[in-house]
Amino acid sequence: MILLLSAKAFACGGMFCDAVVPVDQAAERIIFSFDGAMLDTEVQITYQGEADDFAWVVPVPVEPELFVSNDAMFTQLANNTIPTYTLLSDATGGSLSLGCALPESSMDTAMVMAGEDSNGVNVVSEETVGPYETVVLQATDADVLVQWLQDQGYSLPDGLSTTLEPYIADQQYFVALKLASGKSAGDMTPLGLRYPATAASIPIQLTAVAAIEDLPIEVFVLGPSRAVPDNYLHVQLNDAAIDWYNGSTNYRDVVSRAADEAGGQAFATDFVGSPEDLNVRVWDSGMIDTEYIATASEPTTWLSDIVYSSLPGSAQLTALLLRFVPAPAGVEDADFLSCPDCYADDVNLPDFDPVVATAALDEEILRVMAQQQARFDGANVVTRLFTTLSPSEMTADPIFVFNEDLPQKVALAHSATDHTVSSWSGKMTSRRLELSDGRVFDFSDPKNPSLSDVNTPAALIIEDLGATGEGTVVFDGTADAKATAESFSAGCEDSGSSVVFAPLLLLAAGVVRRRRA
Repeated sequence: MILLLSAKAFACGGMFCDAVVPVDQAAERIIFSFDGAMLDTEVQITYQGEADDFAWVVPVPVEPELFVSNDAMFTQLANNTIPTYTLLSDATGGSLSLGCALPESSMDTAMVMAGEDSNGVNVVSEETVGPYETVVLQATDADVLVQWLQDQGYSLPDGLSTTLEPYIADQQYFVALKLASGKSAGDMTPLGLRYPATAASIPIQLTAVAAIEDLPIEVFVLGPSRAVPDNYLHVQLNDAAIDWYNGSTNYRDVVSRAADEAGGQAFATDFVGSPEDLNVRVWDSGMIDTEYIATASEPTTWLSDIVYSSLPGSAQLTALLLRFVPAPAGVEDADFLSCPDCYADDVNLPDFDPVVATAALDEEILRVMAQQQARFDGANVVTRLFTTLSPSEMTADPIFVFNEDLPQKVALAHSATDHTVSSWSGKMTSRRLELSDGRVFDFSDPKNPSLSDVNTPAALIIEDLGATGEGTVVFDGTADAKATAESFSAGCEDSGSSVVFAPLLLLAAGVVRRRRA
């Protein structure tokens, strides 16, 4: 999501699995895809509330082409790029994995003629894209823009004008959308924007209007090389901050702390690699035979041929299936879709046309996922970046650029080793945790291993990256981290001062909350 404006709710993503890195429904997820000169931005929009309360506005540098996207690619990218933290044991020889393996738009006649100047608002285009009514416009006055959108039925919060003013000063275009008449929140799909660009940006300052504290932001970039934040800092995490003995479930908190140590505006890189490194497949021609299912003699037969195929699930696919073959009265949708044939005698749809239904499936789902798959397969490198931001930290829009000089691989898998020694009776007599960089923590109480009392930063390294070179290290805590481990093992558990001084060093260097010239 780039911006969801509503008096009652904000955009969010989906819950994918019980992961080591929690997949929160309030996370903003964006996919950027570069094919040379063009940038495709896909934004996952999930909303719960009244349809009339929903409105979404995003600034873009040039007039975009709008298209419908699908949740399937977001789901597969998210699940396949979640970092895993595995605690190995040299006592048993085994290991405990604490991770999670983890179309063309339809157009209606514009109600306002493109190019019409209505009291300072220039309407460039209007169209219906999937379930949304959209308008692309420019304006010279923020108050006039907000009033115009409100007059057109867009539910916007108070106080938005001030936030819009910098974008108007930059002569940016605005894309606004709302649900079309007769559509509900359940009809929502991710939205795509395509326009020429050389870098990707998230207009996070607008998001601050309706954001929660520590809003998780997941960014997937498909392009020619590794993507890095250009005007935000970059953090490398300190593995000693990971809670290895409790499922490593504090990963998100570690990233949040690391970003705070960098002044509040920083990203961590979760993964960098080629598309071939990931098991991401939302479409291939062998997933379903549309010619065959178009000949189905019964609605439930048509439905079964789809739900038992290898098509990836998505909210959009579920909505389409139930639109053509609704669940019988008294039957839950999930139960019906899990076994359509079980309810064949309860389904009475004399007007069902498998040809029409299959054509809709092809246009609304299959073509969209085929385009997503083509964008994924066409990338040389996939990058996943993650951070959390609170409204007070959303003072600059993060920009992402490509850097081919940095390592083009960042692995998902992380591990540490739990070394234990037991007596002949089975009583554990000693225990130590060895991190992958060689740091060792000896625990005085083998039964209660914990690093919670260790005074260590969440960010091991804080750096300033850009489009070329290896960047500038603005904070390096590796020496202190090593000393902290040695002191801990020597019995001085309250040791290490990096977490206290890291932000102060950044402030002294003048790199916190800065923009590139």
